[in-house]
Amino acid sequence: MWSRVQIAALIALLAVSYLPARAEGEPSPSAPQSTVLFQNVRIFDGKSAALSALSNVLVRGNLIDKISTDSTPVDNTNVTIIDGRGRTLMPGLIDVHWHAMLARPNPAMALASDVGYLNLLAGAEATATLLRGFTTIRDMGGPVFGLKRAIDEGLLPGPRIYPSGAVITITGGHGDFRALSELPRTLGTLSRVEQMGAAAVACVQ
Repeated sequence: MWSRVQIAALIALLAVSYLPARAEGEPSPSAPQSTVLFQNVRIFDGKSAALSALSNVLVRGNLIDKISTDSTPVDNTNVTIIDGRGRTLMPGLIDVHWHAMLARPNPAMALASDVGYLNLLAGAEATATLLRGFTTIRDMGGPVFGLKRAIDEGLLPGPRIYPSGAVITITGGHGDFRALSELPRTLGTLSRVEQMGAAAVACVQ
């Protein structure tokens, strides 16, 4: 018998191409809820080393409605049925240290490229991250609020993002990506990395 905690924790990795990730709230009453039935899957609950017997998992909207080893009758006209063929169904992974805007470009590219291009790179990486099984990430610094909004609104597939905002760094610290041409600092002038919202350099004049 599965506990409520285990049932609530089971997020279908096999469904990432079918179920959009949502960071906040339930679908509005007027929005149709998707229903997905996973058949013939072995469940990994994150606690036991053993997989379950072949099971069926019924997901309505963002909630797991039923887990059973018996046949689960559904209305096939309104349900997406995915045959797991013995594959493993497991909780979505969480990456607690991620940088959406820095995952693909190297630092030099990130500083020199157009911000619009960097956002498109970050969106592509977010989709790839979701397809690798990460359904939630904590972004530890960078201008990621626009990407989070786009994912939350369903404009592109990606994980739930919990953003931290700009990195606060000391002069010459880990988040100080100012170019040599921006040194020494001109009082009242922000560097490009600060204008982008990627970092906030705390320095003594």
